[in-house]
Amino acid sequence: MKNFWKELNKPLITTTPMAGLTDSAWRQICKQWGADIVHTEFVSVDALYYGSKKTMKLLEYKASEQPVVVQIFGKHIDKYPKAAKLVASTGIAGIDINFGCPARKVAGHGGGVCLLRDMATVKQIVATTIDSVKIPVSVKTRVSIRKVQGKAEEGNITVLDFIKKLADLPIAAMIVHGRSYEVPFTGPVDLAMLKKAKAQFKSGPLLINGSFQTIESVVKDLEYTKADGIALSRAILGKPWLFKQIKEYINTGKYTEITWDEIKETAVKHAHLLWESKADQSFKEIRKHLIYYVKGHPETAKLRKELVVVNNPQDVEKIFKKL
Repeated sequence: MKNFWKELNKPLITTTPMAGLTDSAWRQICKQWGADIVHTEFVSVDALYYGSKKTMKLLEYKASEQPVVVQIFGKHIDKYPKAAKLVASTGIAGIDINFGCPARKVAGHGGGVCLLRDMATVKQIVATTIDSVKIPVSVKTRVSIRKVQGKAEEGNITVLDFIKKLADLPIAAMIVHGRSYEVPFTGPVDLAMLKKAKAQFKSGPLLINGSFQTIESVVKDLEYTKADGIALSRAILGKPWLFKQIKEYINTGKYTEITWDEIKETAVKHAHLLWESKADQSFKEIRKHLIYYVKGHPETAKLRKELVVVNNPQDVEKIFKKL
């Protein structure tokens, strides 16, 4: 199949997978606000291999979300072919392989970013997945991890080592988080390393991740690193319009502020979309999103108390109607 990563206009503004957050309802909202590519939640290769019904539900999507990418993770090479074929059979546009997750339940068992300490396995995983499907296969990683856990004096394995090891494989795209495994979420992003990674990676677009501060800073970071786009994570929670605003700023040097009417409309629509896809069985998941939507409102504290107990879209409508 064609590599949609290369065909879409640059710079690409995409989502990243977030467990319990990037479900179909949220992806639809992001697409409506201008996301170029959206990702499902993390999907375990082992769970796919053993036919977990709960995991298969994570692969469900609406046509309006395309191109949709499923990010898979796991350390067992032999399970990747079956898992990848299951993903491809759904009509999903692409597969992404996670080599960047620092979470204990993933990295602590040798998966995610910790796989970088075994580059031979990394290469086999990527090669096996690419050979198993006809859809584009991309990868996500971080700028570095210590060669030996807890021993800084042993040196680092970097994204440059990762790119060099995989240089002969037709990887569709790469997303690189700008922080190390040891400093996963806070502190400065290594823009210099992201710039080197972009210069070295040749087989497809390279997107940066983790550096979002402001809309203006996105453009500066893209200009400095020469990256092909940016993958947004928690910055877009409660602010899916960032996709539209970033594109406006890139094209015109300014962007349109969002009104409370637009925020209310988006939040209520999000609630209805989640209800349609999951009904009352998982509707409480919307509560996490709703709290972000009201951030910055003069009555945030009061609204949060009301929003954390909503049970249906009508409850959401009543609360937002008062704003």
